[in-house]
Amino acid sequence: MHQASFALVYADAGRCCLFANSAFATALRTSPEALAGRSLAEFDHPLARAVVQALDRAGQTGEAAPVDCEVERADGGRGVLTGCVLPHRTGDGGQGFLGLFQDVTDPARIADFVLRRDPFVTTLLDAAVDGVVVADRHGIIRTVNRSCRDLFGYDEEELIGRNVSVLMPSPFSRDHDKYIGSYLETERAKIIGIGRDALGRRKDGAVFPIHLSVGQAQLAREVVFVGIIRDISERLAAEQRATYLARHDPLTGVLTRTAFLEECEAVLAAPFPGQEGGLFALYALDVDQFSDINEAFGFHVGDAALKAMVSRVTEVLPQQTYVCRIAADEFAALSRVESAEQAETMADLLHDRLTASIYADRHWVRLRLSIGAAVQDADIRTLEELNAKAKLALQAAQHNGGNTVCFYTPEMAAAATRRMFLTMHLAHAIERNELHMAYQPIVEARSGRIVGAEALLRWNQHTLGPVSPGEFIPVAEESGLIVPITDWVLTAVVEQMAVWAEAGTLPNQIFINISGPQFLRGNLSSRLEDLLGCHPELRGRLGLEITEQAAVRDLKAAVQTLTELEAIDVQVAIDDFGSGYSSLSYVQQLPVSKLKIDRAFMEDIPDNLKNGALVRAAVGMAHGLGLVTVAEGVETEEQRDFLVSVGCDLLQGYLFGRPAAPDAFAAMVRAQQPAMA
Repeated sequence: MHQASFALVYADAGRCCLFANSAFATALRTSPEALAGRSLAEFDHPLARAVVQALDRAGQTGEAAPVDCEVERADGGRGVLTGCVLPHRTGDGGQGFLGLFQDVTDPARIADFVLRRDPFVTTLLDAAVDGVVVADRHGIIRTVNRSCRDLFGYDEEELIGRNVSVLMPSPFSRDHDKYIGSYLETERAKIIGIGRDALGRRKDGAVFPIHLSVGQAQLAREVVFVGIIRDISERLAAEQRATYLARHDPLTGVLTRTAFLEECEAVLAAPFPGQEGGLFALYALDVDQFSDINEAFGFHVGDAALKAMVSRVTEVLPQQTYVCRIAADEFAALSRVESAEQAETMADLLHDRLTASIYADRHWVRLRLSIGAAVQDADIRTLEELNAKAKLALQAAQHNGGNTVCFYTPEMAAAATRRMFLTMHLAHAIERNELHMAYQPIVEARSGRIVGAEALLRWNQHTLGPVSPGEFIPVAEESGLIVPITDWVLTAVVEQMAVWAEAGTLPNQIFINISGPQFLRGNLSSRLEDLLGCHPELRGRLGLEITEQAAVRDLKAAVQTLTELEAIDVQVAIDDFGSGYSSLSYVQQLPVSKLKIDRAFMEDIPDNLKNGALVRAAVGMAHGLGLVTVAEGVETEEQRDFLVSVGCDLLQGYLFGRPAAPDAFAAMVRAQQPAMA
């Protein structure tokens, strides 16, 4: 035992040392004779303290207690002793403890213990999670641990004496001897001392990824190599999954925006093999009002619908198509096409397929889809340019009501530039005093007397001049500027009404057009109550006009807002009746006072019998519900006479007066006052 390379100590239950070999005594800087019969607790040394703690732990648990301790060697170097204390039952029934420790920082000793198959070291190696294999300079396996055998599926006797290349697939097995020989000659490491990922081959031929670390040890004159092998299949699978998720949408499996840009830029930069005359078409897809599906059926149905939608996209478009999810309900697809005509045919087919009924998570849903498309031409060299044109086409499709296909045209760029210009300058229109109100008279049908007016917003931009409301109102709604603008309109009209009331030229009612977003915001009634609170004489004289679409977009909220407005004596009229839903079911639910028949029905009446019949029906329906009817767009005396004959209550149009400035409108009211006296 004194000649053994490992440190050994035997102590009784009272920590008294009964035997210590030379290696253990040397570690404590003493002799075996000085240790015999003495308590280990007497020695002020890290190893002694660690052994005492292990003795106590082993005595309490009855199991082996590990020991790891840093010590100073005789040569002044630092070393690490590792091992364990094992409880031992003596022949007379007493309790003893055996401690075995090895300096794990000495490579020569490690190799020696491994090669000698020391039982203690074998136990330690077999406890290792990683596979350990020791081979000589010729690659012959000298020993392996249990993890290595389990990892590769071999028994020990099947590996000892065989070349280590049995554990490697080609080309690793072919080049192994060459690498070792080159290292021994040049000492330039390609594998030795450098951990790297490689491949291993099991007994059944299966190849799997491993991480291999190889170290060199000198045993006398013999060089041996110790390999540490770890199965990294799970790690690589996790990395591959992370890489996939970084480039693919987790819900639909299509590319992310970043990956889409990388793939498509590369494709556009390289010639397409075998189709030199082909073009690329980029489709921008946006599901209109997708939030309605989530709100009506739940997000699980919405997710299922999107997955089904992507599946249909891949069915319709060619195989070499790159599909990307840009946002929650926005997608893009880049396809190779032979011509612009083929791109248009594919877009129409795609729209028809995607708007067909989808069975999503036990619910049938139909998507409304806007598609903007652009086809590559000689001027387009990058994906960014192609995408910009497809987005312009998508915006055009949405401006036209959505749920349609639109291809890019050069005019769209000019229109987009103008919209951006209008948005920028509209934001400062109020502070620059560029907005003003005009008032178009509303007359009593039978007498022609002015009984009201519609307040119309006008914008006179300092560089562009007058801008049509049909152009800047949609821009204001899209940009959100409609909210502060509407608030300005309410204030301006109420103040003007107060001026007219004091001058005696205020007609019965002034109506203001209210946008859908402003109407449904929830604070309209409180804002009007504040304004009318400062001018109580105007109560009952102010009215609002809302469109059919705004009224039925959220019927419950609309009814609540209209009820609140009715409580503060603000009447509401349905504007452009007949141009939208025109449903009795919603009209009878809304507390409104007037219906304004859309100007489109005024065309060619009374000669246009269909329009005449529709107007007659609308007037009859309104009167049946106790509502007042207003016909707008009246321009001829024939139209006036027909509307009077069918019982229309109020009329509005160029026949009675164009929108006028406040002073001009007041003059019109004043001009009829003598006739009223």
